[in-house]
Amino acid sequence: MCLDRAAPSSHVCFVNSLRTLGGAELWFLDAAAGLAARGVRTSLIAQPGTPLLAAARARNLEAVSMPIRCDGAPWTLVRLWRHFRRQGVTALVCNLTKDLKAAGLAGRWAGVDVRLASRESDFPLKDKFYYRWYFQGAATGLLVNSEATGRTVLTSAPWLDPDRIHLLYKGIDLGRFRPAEPPPGQRPPVVGFVGQLIERKGLHCLMDAWERILASTWPDPPHLRLAGEGPLHDALLHWRAGLDRPESVHLEGFVAEPGGFWSECRVAVLPSRAEGFGLAAAEAAACGLPVVATRTSSLPEVVAHDETGLLVPVDDPAALASAIDRLLRQDGEVDRLGLAGRARVAARFDHEHCLDRLLELTCPEDRP
Repeated sequence: MCLDRAAPSSHVCFVNSLRTLGGAELWFLDAAAGLAARGVRTSLIAQPGTPLLAAARARNLEAVSMPIRCDGAPWTLVRLWRHFRRQGVTALVCNLTKDLKAAGLAGRWAGVDVRLASRESDFPLKDKFYYRWYFQGAATGLLVNSEATGRTVLTSAPWLDPDRIHLLYKGIDLGRFRPAEPPPGQRPPVVGFVGQLIERKGLHCLMDAWERILASTWPDPPHLRLAGEGPLHDALLHWRAGLDRPESVHLEGFVAEPGGFWSECRVAVLPSRAEGFGLAAAEAAACGLPVVATRTSSLPEVVAHDETGLLVPVDDPAALASAIDRLLRQDGEVDRLGLAGRARVAARFDHEHCLDRLLELTCPEDRP
C-alpha cells in the first residue's frame, strides 16, 4: 500500500554533480519522478550540459543547472543557500561527497531539516576529520543502497551513529521491467551486459570468459551484447577485432530503455569487482532473466545462487565462462531461475515499496 500523498509544502531536492549517466543518476531521475507522482514537489540540481540535466528536462522534471566544482567554494555555497531558501527546499539527497560538502553545508545554513548523503558504491569512508564533520554535521543521515554498503560504511567509520544509516534499495518498476513473450522454439543464445564500460565492472574478466565460450563447441556462436559507455570502449573494440568470431560481440552504446534490451537476451551477466546496489542485475531479473554475477558487495543480495542465477568468484574468467555456458545450453534452468528472479525483485525491490521508504525519510512530517 502506497503512503498518502505528501503535503504541498514538501520540496525534496536531489543534488548530483556527476557528469556521466549511470545507475545512480537513473535512480535519481526515477526517485524524483516517483515522489512527484505522490504529490511531493521535487527538483534536481545537476552540472551544466550533462546528460543527467538533459534527461531530467526530457522527463519534465524541475531541473536546475548549477556548477559544483570545488569543495566548499564560497560562491557555490551562496548560490545553493539562496536557491534552497527561495524555493522552500525541505529535504536534500546528495549523491557525491562533493555534493554533500556543498549542498549539505548550504542546506544546513538555509534551515533544511533533512539532509541525506547517498552512498552509491561499496567503498569505505575516509577516516579523516573533515569527513567526520560533513557526515555528522552537514548530513542528518546516510542512505546506503545495500546491506553490504552499510557494513562497509560502519566498518570504515565506527564514529558514525548506526541509527543515522538508512537502508534504501533501488526500486524496480515491475511494469516497465517485465518478461517478454518467449520466442517459438529454443531461446537464442544471447548474453547481455548493461553498465558503465569501466574496470570496476569486470569487463576484462568478461572478455577472457567470452573467448573461452567461443572456443567451446557451438553449432552457431552465441552473442554478447554490451550496452553502456565509458573509457574501456576503445579497448573493447580492439579486443573484438582480434576475435575469431568478432561478429559475436555487439557494442551498443547507451541504451535508454534497458527493459527492451533485456527482452532480446537470454542471460544477464554482471562480473563486477565491486558494486553499490547492482541495478542492472535487478532490472534483468525483473525481466525474467537469470543473472550470472560475482559474489561481491550487494550482488548476493540481488542474486540468490542457484535460485535466481549463478554467483562466481571475482576475476575468475573460467568460472564465469562455465556459468554462462551452462545457462546458454539449458532452457529449462533459464526459465526456472528467471521466474524466481522476478519474484525476488517483486518481494524485495518493488519500486512503490522503495518510494514508501524514501518518502518516510525525506518527508517525515507527511507520514499518515
